[in-house]
Amino acid sequence: MSPEQTAYDPQCCTLTVPNDLAYLPMVQGFVRAFAAETGFPARELGRFDLLMEEAVTNVIHGAFAEGEKATFDVSCERVPMGMQITVHDEGLPFDPSLIPEYDPGADLHAQTGRGLGSFLMQKMADTVEFHNLGSRGKETVFIKYLESRAVTDAPPAAEGEAEPEHVPPAERIEINVGPLVQDQAIEVCRCIYDAYRYTYVNEHMYYPDRVVALNEAGDMVSAVASTADGEVAGHAALVFPEDTHEVADMAVAAVKAKFRGQSIARRLGLWLEDEARARGLHGLFIEEVTVHTYTQRFCHRMGFTDTGFLLAYSPATTKFEGIAAASEARRSVIVGFKYLDPPQPATIHAPRRHRDVIAGIYGRLRATVTFGRDVRARRTGMPELDVSVNTRRSVATIRIPRYGADLHEHIRAEVVRLLRENVSVIDVFLDLSQPGTGRVADNLEEAGFIFGGVLPGGPSGDWLIMQFFNGVVVDYDAVQVEDPTTAELLAYIRAGDPRA
Repeated sequence: MSPEQTAYDPQCCTLTVPNDLAYLPMVQGFVRAFAAETGFPARELGRFDLLMEEAVTNVIHGAFAEGEKATFDVSCERVPMGMQITVHDEGLPFDPSLIPEYDPGADLHAQTGRGLGSFLMQKMADTVEFHNLGSRGKETVFIKYLESRAVTDAPPAAEGEAEPEHVPPAERIEINVGPLVQDQAIEVCRCIYDAYRYTYVNEHMYYPDRVVALNEAGDMVSAVASTADGEVAGHAALVFPEDTHEVADMAVAAVKAKFRGQSIARRLGLWLEDEARARGLHGLFIEEVTVHTYTQRFCHRMGFTDTGFLLAYSPATTKFEGIAAASEARRSVIVGFKYLDPPQPATIHAPRRHRDVIAGIYGRLRATVTFGRDVRARRTGMPELDVSVNTRRSVATIRIPRYGADLHEHIRAEVVRLLRENVSVIDVFLDLSQPGTGRVADNLEEAGFIFGGVLPGGPSGDWLIMQFFNGVVVDYDAVQVEDPTTAELLAYIRAGDPRA
């Protein structure tokens, strides 16, 4: 076999084993060895043994009929500052509604142990994702990060929710903007802490090693503003979604309190926009906070157009390293988008009841769209669902790249599983380029989801935003909106929320 025919990847190893528990020690040894090679200390390797015991047992007992002879795969892959373990099988479809809820606080005499495996897997890994791959089976993905010291010695600061006092150009200090240099990582983390304390939702930004690793892997492109003597004054970054590098999130923006009012955030944004154009990106999206309107005005001046809402996006104060949340309230964000290339005319498949509003969104983006025929979603083959849970925000994200037979039942099963895990908010993104999306959205609304707007995604397709709230009542009156048209969109969404 020629080198061109091989799928050589020095960062990834895969083990294929029979569906027999006798091979569990082999899987544990494989994962343990990869973890040790990745850099995990010996005292943590036992955690991987327990994780694999639960994952392999679940596959063997749940994915195959008694006496069935088959195999499944376990893959280990290096990721920035850690490793990813993927357990893939092509066995029986998974029905998460059959997994009982495990209550660790229940009386010991009342415990049956049912549901304990799923509960333990959530606790032993930093991230757990489930992917229904349709005809290609299903996989569970675990990510575990290496021990890394968080920034803890920066001085306390406010959350930076007030508009900074303007500093006249003549009084501004000299600032240079450029890509991240490794030695700046600790100061970038301190800058995040200075601006947000421990409330920022991306926990990686408190770990210098992870900031460096994400930049080296190309998952994030940091821009750093520094003074003439080298002090880090601000940071912002392009963060790429897992499924595309055609668009990026302009995020992780923070400016130290003593440097605010000097247009540093704008300079960081312009540098990142130039970088995005140089990389051939088609667009940028941004999340605008709604606890004040300053950030929204800044985004609008940068050319972003509001296209939707992610309501109850995160807790008002996010827990981090033992610091308790101060409030049960949840904050919402506005989704903004900016095309870097002129948008091409496109046909989209949207629910009829929301087409006027969606047409208005695309009109403000100066994008030409036509609405396709209202047809049923494709009912052949198995549907594919990509599900991820941000435990820090208690938000699940479901993307459905392929519709198929019994899609509604598959979505229902996923929602039941997520509710059992006490996820607060479920965001579903539907591909507007797929025929049948309008009907799928109608079914979701009948099941309790609400329409949230649109997230453009470039040439690969745009997404319709749908949300479901688990015991969360959105405080619409607390959502501050600067733009009148965006306020109208919020009022429209609120009118469609039966809990409002």
